[in-house]
Formats: sequence, structure tokens, C-alpha cells
Amino acid sequence: MIYRLYRSFLALSIISCALSVSLSQLFLLLSFVFFLFLEKKPKLAGNLVKILFIFYSWQIVTVLYHFAVAGFDTTSIKHAFRDEMKDIFLVTAFVSVQGIKKEDKTFLYKTFFVFSLLIVFTGFISIFSMTRLSRLISDLYKTSSSWPYQHHYGKIGSLNIYLPIGLMNTHLTFGGLLAFVFPGFVFRLYDAWYNKAPKLKIFSHAVLLLLISIVFLFNNARSSLLGALVSVFFGIYLLIFFDQDISKKVLKRTGIIFLFFLIVLLTGYQTTSAVKRVVDPLFGGEKHTDSGRTFIWDSTFPLIKNNPIFGIGSGNYQKEIETSRKEREKENRELAFFYEVTQRGHAHNDYFHLTAVFGFPQSILYLFLFGTILFTLLSANIPKSIRFMTYGLVGFFFSGLLQCYFQDDEVLIVFYFLLGYLNLYAEENLNLEHSQERNKIG
Repeated sequence: MIYRLYRSFLALSIISCALSVSLSQLFLLLSFVFFLFLEKKPKLAGNLVKILFIFYSWQIVTVLYHFAVAGFDTTSIKHAFRDEMKDIFLVTAFVSVQGIKKEDKTFLYKTFFVFSLLIVFTGFISIFSMTRLSRLISDLYKTSSSWPYQHHYGKIGSLNIYLPIGLMNTHLTFGGLLAFVFPGFVFRLYDAWYNKAPKLKIFSHAVLLLLISIVFLFNNARSSLLGALVSVFFGIYLLIFFDQDISKKVLKRTGIIFLFFLIVLLTGYQTTSAVKRVVDPLFGGEKHTDSGRTFIWDSTFPLIKNNPIFGIGSGNYQKEIETSRKEREKENRELAFFYEVTQRGHAHNDYFHLTAVFGFPQSILYLFLFGTILFTLLSANIPKSIRFMTYGLVGFFFSGLLQCYFQDDEVLIVFYFLLGYLNLYAEENLNLEHSQERNKIG
């Protein structure tokens, strides 16, 4: 009974990541509580578990350090857990997945696929909706004060086109979710074609890939697009050199399909304003937010320089960046306007933000986490279907070069669910190796 409830709440939490961050975190809490009461809990000893433990241990060390520096004032801890440290709870998504029984791994795979489908379909619908889809739901039970409309892109013929954000609140968050699921759709189509699946199955995968490609292009979160492309190229690399699946013939056919896609895109670019507005930023056209990144980075570097080991502390970025920004503004008066209007909620770069808040040891551990994920995908005997679904974890670390996705709980919860699912197979292989070693000794 407890296991069934745990499994149900875990599935609901994963699926609701495409619907509502509050709902997904509620179900995550419930699934974690029931996980704690499972009779048989896994013994976690893999590399991913170890690096995550060290990663968050350092964060706690920095919190305690700043607590001591503040004269043991508990206000510093309260601020810490209202800001960056609040996301430590999301690691329970990684832990909760570990309770899934071997026979239910396929069930969990289907759950992730349902989540992916919701991302695709809500994204595609939102392209044509003037009103945010989340408002259509929330307005049924509460009075919202937030802006109800989506950003208008232009028209394709007489059809109005809007920036798709699915059921999320921002296009960047939705872009982060798209980057997780996009590689899966690419390689599911490849796998269906490679294994000569029924034509209907190949066609359905092709349609889904086309839909998510359209949504992703119109979403136009370039940091996420960069991450998704890295994930796809990493997957292709493994297929060529690791699996040795892709021949020159396959590459030739893929090249023809890609060329056809570019021709369609170019035609749309030449004939419609909406497609032109989507494509221009991808090939050098500047968005109004681009220059802001350089100013927030410039203001963040002094924070890193002055606090290299323990950082400025969780919860202090907003206050410290204001001070740093004002100082940089005085030094560069001709650029005062740009320092004033730059968005300052985070560093717009995961590596800079983590280093500024927690010091250089944290960014080094973050790179170790990335390396551990690569090592797991390359060395562990992970089934292809699982690799296809988790390639987005690789691109996540590249998306973070231009955006703070590690600070976005709506994206981070999915990161930990996928990482937990990958770890299920890594732990299984580790247990198998230990069993074989014991048999040899015996």
C-alpha cells in the first residue's frame, strides 16, 4: 500500500512539472514522505550520490561560515533558505526516484514520456493563444493580478503567432524544460527508424519531433537551444563512436532531412515576419536583453574577486550586486543607464552565480557533477532508451553559460528527476559489479 502511494505521488510529481511548479513540489513532498516509509530502501553508494552529497555539504559549510561572520545571527540563515538554499529541497526528487522497483522502471519511463508530451502539446497550443494558458486555469479558482497575455510575435498569413511558454510563467523556464525533452524526441525517431519499427510509429515520432522543433524555435530561448544542440551532438557522438550504429549512409540521409528543414525555415523567414523575428536572434540579431548580461557579469566579477572561497553567502546576492553595480556605475559614468536598467535577480550565468554566492569550490564541484554525469553516460551500461531520455542533462550545463537555470526551481526539479532516473541504472550496474566480485572471491 505504501509503495503504491509512493509510486503514484512520484508519477504525479513528474507529470505535473509540465503543469505547475507548486503542484509538482506538493506531490514531490508526498512521494518523499512515503519513500521514507518504504520497507526496502536502496543503499545509495554511486558516484552521482557522492558528488551531490559533497556539493550540498559545501553549501551548508558556507551558510555556517556566514552565520558565524554575522555574529551567529539567525537572520543570515533565514535569508539563505529563502534564496539559493531553498532549492536544496529539490534534491529529494533525485532521492525519491531511487525507491522505484526494478519492474516499475518501464512505468517511470512512460511517466517521463507523458511529461514530455504535455510539454510539446501545451507549448504548441500556446503558440496560438493570446492569453497565457496558466491564467486560463488559475482564473477559474482565484483572481490573478499578473499580466494575462503572451508576447505577440507577428502573423503567418492571417494567423496570429505568440511566444510559446506552455503552462509556465516565462519563456526561459519553458525553454529549459524543452531542452530536457527535445533530445529524447530526436533519438526516439532515430531509434524507431533504425530498428525498422512500423511506419505508423515512425510517422508519429516524426510528427512529435516536428511539433517540438516548431515550439522550440518560436520559444527562442537561445541558452536552451544551445544546451539542446550540445545534447543532440553528444548523443550522435555516442551513436557513432560508442554504439557504432551510424554509418555514412545514415549520416547522408540525416543531412538531406536537415537540409530540407533549413529550406522550409528559409522560406518562412523570407515570407513571414513571425519567423523572421524568431530566426534573426539565432544568427546574430541582438535581443534587447543581450547587452544586459555583460553588465550584470561585470558587476558580479568583483563579488567573486573579493569572496573567492566562501562567496558572499546564500541570500546576499540581491544586496551585494546593488552595491557592486553602483560602484561600477561610478567608475563608468557614460554607461550609468545600462547599469541601472540591467536585470539583477541573478548573474545570468550558473557558473558565475554559484561562484559569487558559494565561492570557487562550489563551481569546481559543479564541474565535477557535470563530469560525473558524462562518466556515467559513457562508462555505465545504460540502456539506449534511458540514455536518449537523459541526454538533456549534458546540455543543461551549457545552457547555464547564458542563463541561471540552476536557480530556476521549475527547471531544477526536472533535472533532479532525470538525474535520479539515470542513477537508478548506474546503481544497478554498481550492484551487479559488486556481486560479480563477491562471486569471484567466493
